[in-house]
Amino acid sequence: MDDKITAAFDAVRASETLKTRTKAYIARKTNGYAAQKKPHRHRMMLAAAVFPAMILFAGAGLFLTPTTRISIDINPSLELGINRFDNVVSVRALNDNGKKLAESLDITFTPYDKALRTILDNKSIVSLLRGNEVMTITVAATNSAQSARLLSRSQTCAASHGNVYCHSASAEKVAEAHKLGLSFGKYRAYLELRALNPAIAPEDIQGMTMREIRELLSALQAEHGTGGQPPAPGGGHHGNGHGHGRR
Repeated sequence: MDDKITAAFDAVRASETLKTRTKAYIARKTNGYAAQKKPHRHRMMLAAAVFPAMILFAGAGLFLTPTTRISIDINPSLELGINRFDNVVSVRALNDNGKKLAESLDITFTPYDKALRTILDNKSIVSLLRGNEVMTITVAATNSAQSARLLSRSQTCAASHGNVYCHSASAEKVAEAHKLGLSFGKYRAYLELRALNPAIAPEDIQGMTMREIRELLSALQAEHGTGGQPPAPGGGHHGNGHGHGRR
């Protein structure tokens, strides 16, 4: 009986020895499996650090990408880039007066409503509007819901200012305006003027104020017998929502 017990323990010891030898053999053949674990952990740590950065950059890309362009024309002329969160992410001057106005503003990364109120309350803009100049605000968005939302906000902000008119437009039309070197507000007026006088070129109205453009349009309409007070350039919606802006 004692011999059987001894043999059994010897078998266990032999099995443990076999296990040890087997592990050593596998380690030699696999170039040290244990050594491979460390680089694997390193890769995991690197991935853990890179992934949040990728998410951060992707989020920044969404935040900084304009989904809507808003043309503000009175001469100065500006174009605001608005992201999907309705914040201003770019301010582009479209003429020399626009450059001066842009330099006096600090509206990047602010909500559109606040940015537009800042522009409307700017001393030079207030002076122009009080002098019976005309401002057009054109919203061009790729998303119809955002377009309607920003157009409504534009009308609300402009409600207490005379001679401010708001419109919506397609992004394709804005691209056409840019090709001609015009802001979209002036481009809409240019199309109306050209319908009455095909000889009118984009550069003829580039330096004009919106009021001067309206007066030219009125004169051409009278010349062609259409007469009457011209609408806000390109038609569209009045800024105060009720059509009581000063003329």
